[in-house]
Amino acid sequence: MKFTAAAAITLLGLTAFSSSSTINCVKANELKLRAREKMRKDKAERQLQANNAGLVFSRGYVCITRQQDFAFVIPQQKSIVLGEIEELFDLNLLGSSTIQSGGIYDPADVQIVDRLGTSAADNFFSTVPSPLGKEKGQFSGQRQPKFIPQKDPGFFFNGECVATQVRGALILGHSCLLNLCLGGGGYNCLAIYAGSKFVFNPLEQVLISPTTFDIDGGLNPESIVPSLPPSYPGTIIGGTGLFVGAVGYVDVTTITGSTLPPVRAGVGCDDDDFSILVAGYPQAGYITQKINVVTNVPLPVAP
Repeated sequence: MKFTAAAAITLLGLTAFSSSSTINCVKANELKLRAREKMRKDKAERQLQANNAGLVFSRGYVCITRQQDFAFVIPQQKSIVLGEIEELFDLNLLGSSTIQSGGIYDPADVQIVDRLGTSAADNFFSTVPSPLGKEKGQFSGQRQPKFIPQKDPGFFFNGECVATQVRGALILGHSCLLNLCLGGGGYNCLAIYAGSKFVFNPLEQVLISPTTFDIDGGLNPESIVPSLPPSYPGTIIGGTGLFVGAVGYVDVTTITGSTLPPVRAGVGCDDDDFSILVAGYPQAGYITQKINVVTNVPLPVAP
């Protein structure tokens, strides 16, 4: 009887152990199945992201910036009198920056037309053009938008470019941090970094003549056409809103620009000619840029 009881207890213990082991095995198998299912879903998601990384979405936009929303800032210079035009040759533009903020539009809604000289309303010294038209400055590229559509506050392009490599007044390279916002109340934005070769002299036309206005025998503004800056590439480094995780690249090309900075000549007390920068006369014209975007996220149509 003792042997039988002991055997029964042993069998009961083995049965309980076997049941417990079976339950543990079932739980382990369930965990393995869940882990495999999660791995499968993660793999499918990674594969989808890899497919999207093929940068299959592209669209073009047009940015139009007004003069009051564009600024060219030059660092403080030592031993240079900016009132004298000759001193502009000694300017060092290292660290100078271009700051802008403009609206984004659909290229189909923006028409660019030829503009040879400013209108009477854009003249620098008078609202009535002179007979020879010497007060009518030329736009960069001699083109301007014919009509500017209504701006959507959620679609804009802004940022700053800093000159990182220069040779005197000649810019050789720049570094830019830009935002391209495409809807969502201004929260669906692409972050763009541009750091590349950028050869441009913003003071070139000012330096080649003593004056941009024909006051004392100098060149008149109708004979000088300002140069447009070169195009430059940018890399999409992220985004906000619908553009979280976005990668890709952009290309920015300036197709219209403003008139020259007003530089006026005069006659000194000793009858020697001199030239001065006249800040009281603003530049005229809209700055228009074409922005081509290629990314892994669907891009909306501009309003």
